[in-house]
Amino acid sequence: MVILGLEEDFIARAAAVGAEIEIFPGAAAALDFVSIFLGRQDIKGLAVAPDVSLPQPIANGWPVLKPNKKEGYLAAGAGLVRADYGISDTGTLVHLDRKAEEKIVWTLPPVCLCLLDKRRLVRDLDSIADVLSRHLSEATLETPQVSLVTGPSRTADIEGRLSLGVHGPSRLIILLHEGNILIP
Repeated sequence: MVILGLEEDFIARAAAVGAEIEIFPGAAAALDFVSIFLGRQDIKGLAVAPDVSLPQPIANGWPVLKPNKKEGYLAAGAGLVRADYGISDTGTLVHLDRKAEEKIVWTLPPVCLCLLDKRRLVRDLDSIADVLSRHLSEATLETPQVSLVTGPSRTADIEGRLSLGVHGPSRLIILLHEGNILIP
């Protein structure tokens, strides 16, 4: 039996459930990828989660949407979010939701681009149980929640036909980088 490191294990597990993983030496390179990706995919609008802080020159160069209705998020071709943690045993992304809008950006656009700092990888959910508990009991948050995302949205009908993107994005692209400059 081969024992993989956290990063290798996370990548293998996330890929096994349909996530696409791109690896970068730093956050700036991950943002460069997003810019190139938007152009290549001809994505006209990007919804950015409120907990992702973009450097101003980059924000000015992208078609960033500030939707205020569900339809606006659906019109965005992609959403840019960040994960608080990655679980290597399952390839799962963990986000400590602070605002409802954060979850909307994760789920409504058809493509989810998720920034994850390599240093935030942990072996299993038990490794961050105390963090989750503290977050869920945070009195200053109106509705604290935790989102666990494992691969793109998928569902099957009664005959077993698989459909992607019915209850969330049909593509999940994890931008694994080193550097925490994107958290305000």
